[in-house]
Amino acid sequence: MIPGEVTALLTELLAGQQAVLGANLLGLYLRGSLVTGDFDPLTSDVDALCVTETALSAAELEALAAMHLRLAASSNRYARELELAYWPRAAARRWTPDERWSTLYRGSGVLEAQPHGENWVLERWAMLNGESTVHGPPPETLFEPVSAGQVRRAVLGRLRDWHAFATTLDDPGWSHRGHAAYAVETICRMLNTLQTGQLGSKPAAVRWALLNLPEPWRELVARSAAWKNDAGVDPETNTEVQGFTVWASQLGEVGVNRSSP
Repeated sequence: MIPGEVTALLTELLAGQQAVLGANLLGLYLRGSLVTGDFDPLTSDVDALCVTETALSAAELEALAAMHLRLAASSNRYARELELAYWPRAAARRWTPDERWSTLYRGSGVLEAQPHGENWVLERWAMLNGESTVHGPPPETLFEPVSAGQVRRAVLGRLRDWHAFATTLDDPGWSHRGHAAYAVETICRMLNTLQTGQLGSKPAAVRWALLNLPEPWRELVARSAAWKNDAGVDPETNTEVQGFTVWASQLGEVGVNRSSP
């Protein structure tokens, strides 16, 4: 269930977009944990996507940027938890490498052009397969179907990114135990997705991992549940999770190579 404050934020966001874009606004869609069923009121961000009829003009970009800064300064506790991208209709159909679109990241309030990697294949799958429409036509009228093979390839790409992250031991991203719990849940979901070709919720993926992963990783997943809101820094925990990430990425390479397209 979506918290009332998130609904209020989305209502204000849509009103601001309608005021700026008028007839150029085609649709506003939820993505991420809001459609995969694992939204956590304490830790999740608010992921959304706006599709426009045509590419944003310079005047529209300027007005949207000002609107997002005002929204980020509001008293709503999710005001700075918004992650949002803007796509024109022509680009929404399918993911294309080297795309850059106006994007707002959590905590910034600043709208700027950012690269959109293959993880946006997964975002399309989630919007097509969940209750994602806030405003506009059904998502299947805008996005091409995403196959299980495309999902697996996108997840494998993300696993490669995580492998690089896990082998950069001094990366400041490896910080508190809460982040370690997030990493474990994310890796569990990627492994489950590689098996099923579908992007499920993190809680469901953790349950799957506790039944299917070998030791010592099953025990690590079980322990990680206690870390979610732990701000303490524990290098030993990070080392364990880094090892799990490297193992998962190696397993993923084998699994995808054996999967049908």
